[in-house]
Amino acid sequence: MKTTVALDASNRIVLSREMRRAAGIPRRQKLLVSATPGRIVLEVGPNAAGRIIKRGKLKVWTGAIPATPIAEAVEQSRHYTL
Repeated sequence: MKTTVALDASNRIVLSREMRRAAGIPRRQKLLVSATPGRIVLEVGPNAAGRIIKRGKLKVWTGAIPATPIAEAVEQSRHYTL
């Protein structure tokens, strides 16, 4: 998805709901910003608002569900130690 946004009077950029949904960015998510001449890149930052705890024989995430692809999340959980 491509769109054009304009800076407001305070030089802020506002991403529309449709743009955030297309990029998979949840509300109130922190973004990492990098800049080069003529380009600004926004990336979804890590979500560290939870942790993995052990309940019986299972490992359970206590925070919001991270926006990690399922295959990558499974691989990370296989190598996770408490």
